[in-house]
Amino acid sequence: MTGDARVEADTWGTIPRGYVRLTEDRSLPIAMQDRLIAEADALTPDNPYDVHTMDTSHIGFVFRAAEVAAILDDLPG
Repeated sequence: MTGDARVEADTWGTIPRGYVRLTEDRSLPIAMQDRLIAEADALTPDNPYDVHTMDTSHIGFVFRAAEVAAILDDLPG
């Protein structure tokens, strides 16, 4: 969490990517998720996130694994 996680548009921005927003996440509040998405999309406007939203907390990745898998399966790339 404290490491340098900056990205470069000419490398990271060339691959398709998706983001699953979790509206009830207390580890990473929705406002921060939206900020991360917006900043990434501003860096690579020709390659925005494919954003999906689930009304669940972070543990939703476990309890709703089939739904998460379906989202991931539909992502481009």
